[in-house]
Amino acid sequence: MSCSLTAQADTLRVQVPAQYADNAPVMDRIRDECAVEEMVGNYVFRHVSRKYPDALQASDPAELNKGRVLKLTILSVQGVGGGGWSGAKAILVHGDLMQDGQVVRTAVQRDHSRGGMLGGMRGTCSILEIVAESLGKQFTAWLVRMDGVQPSATPLAAPAVVTPADMPAAASGAPQAQAETPASGGNVQSAP
Repeated sequence: MSCSLTAQADTLRVQVPAQYADNAPVMDRIRDECAVEEMVGNYVFRHVSRKYPDALQASDPAELNKGRVLKLTILSVQGVGGGGWSGAKAILVHGDLMQDGQVVRTAVQRDHSRGGMLGGMRGTCSILEIVAESLGKQFTAWLVRMDGVQPSATPLAAPAVVTPADMPAAASGAPQAQAETPASGGNVQSAP
């Protein structure tokens, strides 16, 4: 049993559900009806687990400080009810790759609705679900670039993780997390 616990400590875990940042701008109706935190967490986990088959979900706050964890924080949700007729919908998510409670990498991903032939026929939650799925793909691509996982490869035995000792120190002398820069344009944003 101790072998399986050791293996789980090295396994990538994804926070499900994602959490809202304090004072994240989101309409109460959207927060109550759409469960965006569930959508984001589930879609990120779904796509991450395709590249990292041993990935697990982490919902207990105590689990977020053990081993390798992708912590997801929703910074904002743009959109009102009325589906595609009421304008664009967007979600902005901050992701921290944690190792034993320490932030080692950070990325901020944003995506938005794009309309389309059935755009006016979809409801707001359905549109936000499409955006959440795209965010799942973006966070997975970020992890794969960072770890160097090949498209058909299984998870690396010892993923390349930058430790605080490898990172440049801030002016205050405290370690800083490294921000990722996207390989291509698109909706990916970086944050320190």
